Amino acid sequence: MAPHSPMLLTRAKSRQSFLLALLVSLLIGAFTSKAQGKLNGIVLVIADGTSLELITAARAYSLGAEGRLALEGFPQTAFVRTYSGSDIVTDSGAAATSMARGIKADNRVIGMANPGAPSSPPSILDLAKAANWSTGVITDDSVTGATPAAFLVEHPNRDQHEFIALKITDQVTTRWDIVLGGGAKWFFDRVKDPTVIYKAGERNIVQQTEEKLTDLPVAIFQNWADFQNYTEDGDSARPILGVFYADTFPYFADGTRTLRLKDMVERAVTLLQARGRPFFLMVEASLPDKAAHLNQAKRAIIEVLELDATIEWLRKNLSANTLLLATTDHNNGGFSFNGPPAPLWLRGESLLGTHPLLGTSYFTWASGPGSDRKAATTRTRIIARPGQQMYSVQEVIEETDPDYAQPALLPFGSSLHTAGDVWLVGDGPGSEKVRGFLDNTEIFDLMAEAIKESQN
Repeated sequence: MAPHSPMLLTRAKSRQSFLLALLVSLLIGAFTSKAQGKLNGIVLVIADGTSLELITAARAYSLGAEGRLALEGFPQTAFVRTYSGSDIVTDSGAAATSMARGIKADNRVIGMANPGAPSSPPSILDLAKAANWSTGVITDDSVTGATPAAFLVEHPNRDQHEFIALKITDQVTTRWDIVLGGGAKWFFDRVKDPTVIYKAGERNIVQQTEEKLTDLPVAIFQNWADFQNYTEDGDSARPILGVFYADTFPYFADGTRTLRLKDMVERAVTLLQARGRPFFLMVEASLPDKAAHLNQAKRAIIEVLELDATIEWLRKNLSANTLLLATTDHNNGGFSFNGPPAPLWLRGESLLGTHPLLGTSYFTWASGPGSDRKAATTRTRIIARPGQQMYSVQEVIEETDPDYAQPALLPFGSSLHTAGDVWLVGDGPGSEKVRGFLDNTEIFDLMAEAIKESQN
């Protein structure tokens, strides 16, 4: 763990005191205010690992260089710095903690400043609850992943998914009303599922979580169709836990998935609005980051377009009195949309290939598995025929195949995050503060202040 200076520790203590005072004032306001203020909701969208360069590539791929994504239609924009409490280059847990709690956190930690922190500041979910709002968290990752977990719990190790799931269960009603995503294997014993493997000790914790859930007034769904058909009675509605994949969602580009991030958001917003109170909702699009770690540009681009479809739905369907923010937690892999010059009409699958004269790729990465060009362009396929022994064959991966990894410079099994500033866009009441150069902790401050002002 990186050492912390006395100045940083003093600043952290002052911020925690401010946040606790803010939480108390919200609790008082919830009991004394007879009516909600102008703001009727906040939606924060986090596009994990989605750099500006990747957004440019998604625009060109889908619409051409002169097109415009829904994401590009926000009236307010800012740049955001992302360093963590321990490193110049952040990870998802530390970055999400900054947005969820308003503090700098060490990498690998979620919801708290560092593994030894004696206490943690309230989550933005706590502030919303104190103001008598409903709360929700949605992701296409496991709901125990670093980004959603930083809003939901406090834990010193982001990799201990079984303990994070148990803590999420402990926070039902007190911190969250709706949680949707993947990660069923961390809440329900899936040992009979051949795709699920538990490490030593994990299954015992999962069984504790499953047993605890049976005693809670929670509506639980592992099947999307069942959740679509679910109805509830307004303010008396139960909390909802929906975990629709054993772990992370598959990539949309692979063609094996029909459930979209947009579907979950649309369903959750409808349910939250029906409860008759303002609501806070965090939405994570996790898969651009996962594809970027593999240097797979097609998968990353398609996931950015899925994110954009979600943004488009939100902008069309949220009321004018909802604060909508969208950002990323960090850049990933040093993704680059390169020269040599390409014609303006070039779009779609053509961008996944190489320049016809120079033979260089339009998309490259600074680090990651794409540095091994043999592995990036071939794969092993197992062939099994009845009555014959299984055997393997090597086949070429086409540039338009989702498995294809574009070239990378530095050889790593997974690409590295980068330290560059990221983007933030906003619309709705309070979004006028989205301007200039901000720190990622100021995203929390902006949302916390909006909740507080709604009580006046």
